[in-house]
Amino acid sequence: MKRIKVTIEKETQKAFLITDGQNKGWIQRRWLGADSTVSEKTFEKSVNNYAEQKKNFEESKEWSNSYHKIITTARETEKAIAVKANFDAPNLERDFTRLVWVPKSLIKDMAIPGWFIVKKVREIAEQLYEEIHTQAFCDRISIEDCDRLFFS
Repeated sequence: MKRIKVTIEKETQKAFLITDGQNKGWIQRRWLGADSTVSEKTFEKSVNNYAEQKKNFEESKEWSNSYHKIITTARETEKAIAVKANFDAPNLERDFTRLVWVPKSLIKDMAIPGWFIVKKVREIAEQLYEEIHTQAFCDRISIEDCDRLFFS
C-alpha cells in the first residue's frame, strides 16, 4: 500500500487538516502515521471530501447573498409583504402554514435576500417546535429557488 508524506496545516482534538503541498483534506488523527504519512486512498478521499465541502459552502454563501423572486404574496401592509410557507411535522403527520413577513426595505424588484429567508424560516420552525413539541420542516415557500434548500 502506497503512503503519501503530508504536513499538518490545522488540527482539532479529533482531526488534522493535511496537505501534500498541492491538495488538502481533513483526516482523523488516528489515520496519520508516526512518520507523517497517510495511505494514498485515504488521502484521495479526504481531498475529494474537502473540495466538495468547500464547493457546497461557496454555493450556500452565494445563495444567501443573492436575491430570490417572490412567486406569490399572501398579504401586504404599508411596511411589509408576507409570503406563505408550508411546514411539515412528520411525527404528527400534519402540515402547518405560516406567513413569512419581509420588510419592504429588504425587497428589491420583488426579490428577497437568501439569508433573510433562512433566518425567518428557522425562527418559524423554532416557534412551531415550542407550540407542537416536535420538529417541523419547511417544505414549501412562495419564493423561487428555495426548493433545493433544506430548512430545519
